[in-house]
Amino acid sequence: MVQGSVVANSPLLYILIAIGLIFVVCIAVVSALRASKRCQELGISKETIKNVVKASITTAIVPSIAVLLGFVTLSVSLGAAWPWWRLSVIGSLSYEVMASQYTADGMGIALSEVLTSNADIFGAIIMVMTIGVMIEPLAVVFVARKYSTGLMKASGSSDWGQILSGVFFLGMFAVYLPILLFTDIPTTMTLITSLVVTVLCGIASKKVPWLGNFTMAAALIVSMCSSVLWVSLVS
Repeated sequence: MVQGSVVANSPLLYILIAIGLIFVVCIAVVSALRASKRCQELGISKETIKNVVKASITTAIVPSIAVLLGFVTLSVSLGAAWPWWRLSVIGSLSYEVMASQYTADGMGIALSEVLTSNADIFGAIIMVMTIGVMIEPLAVVFVARKYSTGLMKASGSSDWGQILSGVFFLGMFAVYLPILLFTDIPTTMTLITSLVVTVLCGIASKKVPWLGNFTMAAALIVSMCSSVLWVSLVS
């Protein structure tokens, strides 16, 4: 029996992922160069461009702390290569964890046992994570333009735009909250901890504005640390 660790840590997988990441980086570099050229054509000053770059770097680095923690979490169960690819390009931390966990549960094993089990299980997890996330780019291609323009028109003419955005986020909460609230006591307490940290950061950011950029990272770090405490207390 070929174990999942053999596939997860295979040189071929690392090579394919490295090629994909190089391709993505090249697209980013080309886009940045074209944007810079367009700014020059529009007469935008270099100082303004520098300020935009600084702000972009700050807003990119801070959320990546949370992504890094997610990578460490997933790499324990799925190896380093696949989480590296998923969270570097198109993956969502919450989606990747949920998709891998549900697939492992459906196949009757714990997520922590994937690397020591049959490689077919690791392959199934890869397929579920990949096929599920393909909906996002396809939706952008076919409906994003109509959706965004329609939302802007609704926002400009009435309060419907804000209502639609609020309903969208409420729908997301309706999907995730029952899972987090009713799975087990440590999961519920971890959610509550994350909620408390988020609220406290929101209150503090009114007096210290830059703290708002660290809200997600702080909530994730504190809640992950607290989960160890909750599990030890319950067990």
